[in-house]
Amino acid sequence: MTLEKPDLLEIQCNWRTGFQYRPGFRGSLGYLLEWNGCGGLNLQKDLALSSPKVGDFGPTVKCIGLIEKLTMDGPSGPLDFRVYVGRTTAANVLNHFSNPLENLRLKLAWAIVSFDEDGDQWFEAAHLKSPRTAEALIDTVNGAPRVFLDNQPVTLSGGVDVRFYRFEFKVVPAPKKSTTLEFATNSQERRVTRWGTAG
Repeated sequence: MTLEKPDLLEIQCNWRTGFQYRPGFRGSLGYLLEWNGCGGLNLQKDLALSSPKVGDFGPTVKCIGLIEKLTMDGPSGPLDFRVYVGRTTAANVLNHFSNPLENLRLKLAWAIVSFDEDGDQWFEAAHLKSPRTAEALIDTVNGAPRVFLDNQPVTLSGGVDVRFYRFEFKVVPAPKKSTTLEFATNSQERRVTRWGTAG
């Protein structure tokens, strides 16, 4: 994880391990927990997975997909997600964004946990502190939403023929809305930043 400043970060997660978590893994695992909006795209938590126990989080989690990468570019800049999702979710995303959208507003939530080698324990590396969901807009370039779904699936592993789809999206804070985010590089150090501008 890169966390030189609390509002500039890049977190890489092992999404394949997230689908097949077993005690003994050391690293970062990220979960997309909520996506509702963009004119009616309400993605379902159709994955029920084993996970580390961190506070109130785990040992099982229901989620939409597994995060591979999350980047944040400043307190009012975009959040950039790369997530792997199942076939049904991928089909819903593809169908929804194949049509022109009038509403790019959505609510989303996520959580990332990491293992602290020095402290020998899991900790929350990134989560929403208040409120529990972030109000955002899909970022656009020349009016086109910054959403990408790879229609070529990847397999979970060489011996497991289960397929998932790469889903990338970039969001910016909704107008006059803010979310308090908390990040950590280990079990002892935490940093809080506000994403967006309320008022």
